[in-house]
Amino acid sequence: MTKYTGKIFVLAAFAAATVSACTGGGEQGKATTPSAPPPSSSDSSQELPSRPQELKVDGVDPCKLLTADQMKQIKVASTKSVQPNIVDKKPSPACFYQNSLDYTYTVGVVTHNGVPYWLRSGGTVESKLVDVSGYGAAEIKFVGTNDVDCAIAVDVADGQQLFVSYKPLNTESQEEMCGKAKTAAGLALVTLKTLK
Repeated sequence: MTKYTGKIFVLAAFAAATVSACTGGGEQGKATTPSAPPPSSSDSSQELPSRPQELKVDGVDPCKLLTADQMKQIKVASTKSVQPNIVDKKPSPACFYQNSLDYTYTVGVVTHNGVPYWLRSGGTVESKLVDVSGYGAAEIKFVGTNDVDCAIAVDVADGQQLFVSYKPLNTESQEEMCGKAKTAAGLALVTLKTLK
């Protein structure tokens, strides 16, 4: 593994009760994170828009970011509080929202590094700027594959992000996975506004 394996996002898979990430080698149940990518020049097409409202995520319980009604909308029935290494080898509060073993959403709140982290070039993931309910966000997927998972990192405050990934047990298209991650991120954003 080179030092440029770069960015990582959580793959929430409950098969054999493990959590995996885009770099393996971590201890069972723990995601591992490589070093951050080298700095790159800013790309104006990846510049985040102004936020409609700042929504700090300090102290937010990710297992409360999807209400019972919202969980029904995305067909998940159970939650599990976790602390995966989403960004920079640092654990962040997160919650697994699970539909049996068919698929899992990971909803996390990161307070030590914002969405620009994902928009820098390099590493084993690629990202593009998308909109989630008026907020700038990064859509994140693995380089060179279309059937692993998809994550959305929403720019909610300076240096902070709402992170949502979708991981199916069976193969789905990248478009389907990213659409589901984006839908769940939009729902979590609605709830986050009520918690502030």
